[in-house]
Amino acid sequence: MQNLAQRRADIQGLRALAVSLVVAGHIAPETISGGFIGVDIFFVISGYVITLQMLRSQTENKRKILLNFYARRILRIIPSALLVILATIVAADYYLGPVVGNDARLDAGWASVFLSNFHFHNLSLDYFAAGIERSPLQHFWSLSIEEQFYLLWPILFLFLALKSGSQLARRIFLSFLILTSLSFALVQSEISKAPIFFLTHVRLWELAVGALIALLPVIKIGFKYLQVVAVLYLFVSAFFVNESMQWPRSAAVPVIFVTALYLYCADSGRANPLGLKPFSYLGDLSYLVYLWHWPILIIVAAISADFGAIEIAKVLSLTVVLSVLTHHLFENPIRFASGLRTRPALTVLLGVLTISISSLVLFSSHQI
Repeated sequence: MQNLAQRRADIQGLRALAVSLVVAGHIAPETISGGFIGVDIFFVISGYVITLQMLRSQTENKRKILLNFYARRILRIIPSALLVILATIVAADYYLGPVVGNDARLDAGWASVFLSNFHFHNLSLDYFAAGIERSPLQHFWSLSIEEQFYLLWPILFLFLALKSGSQLARRIFLSFLILTSLSFALVQSEISKAPIFFLTHVRLWELAVGALIALLPVIKIGFKYLQVVAVLYLFVSAFFVNESMQWPRSAAVPVIFVTALYLYCADSGRANPLGLKPFSYLGDLSYLVYLWHWPILIIVAAISADFGAIEIAKVLSLTVVLSVLTHHLFENPIRFASGLRTRPALTVLLGVLTISISSLVLFSSHQI
């Protein structure tokens, strides 16, 4: 099996690359036409990391495993997500006007319960559509898919090992899930792009690939530059992949395969620059950078006569500053609060209550 501690620097560096591609693709889509592959990379990483976390704790009581896992996810995800949601709807009301602000409150309600992907699918939203009419909370679609996976996979992970201590049942299940989900994606890509980007069942294969890699036995690979080659491929792909290419056949499948190879190469990362501290730190910030960059981009673009170098600098500066401040002054104090980390049942209860109350307030504030 893979080792989480051994891989952490490489994984954080890969997160840094993924979020950089996403942000660059949103800011300069004419140049970085395939920046959206960063989301595909994130999906594989997520499936990989949470499966390793489950493997690491599988000797514990099953109820305790689930409570600890959900408590960690709640502390990691919910506070920062709700902070950005609140800041976004306030800013949308002020800068974008009451009509957009009202729509943003509805989007915020769905974002707070991590069902944005279904909401935007029902609106027939085009992921690649240009213009300031895009929702400042549109980017929550991918977070919603991840949280749905986080909710169900740990339960299935434990259930699949009830009658066997081996990983065979889990590997078979994940292989079946990959084939089924990818088949749906390939078929639906011939019909419409919208479901491909927003519905969970055609994205599950990407998360499942990461999970399956975590369950495979480690094989040492002598070529120490393999991860470097993978990084170069992913980086260069962002300049050549574009929305006109068929997803997932030519746009995503190669990216997912290379990302999985990167994660699998446990012994070939000695020459990998993404393991350096600056990239690792950006990886630590990647969740917050992803949360903040999109609403900032939408608002800056909306209030600017033109979107040039100055506006790009504003977006990047605000994103970095808010991400760093949120990380050190808000995210970490909550995430590592001893009173919550040592009481997972209380943390889960508070998380459920917070989500319930927040979504109720947001939905009720939307005027039909």
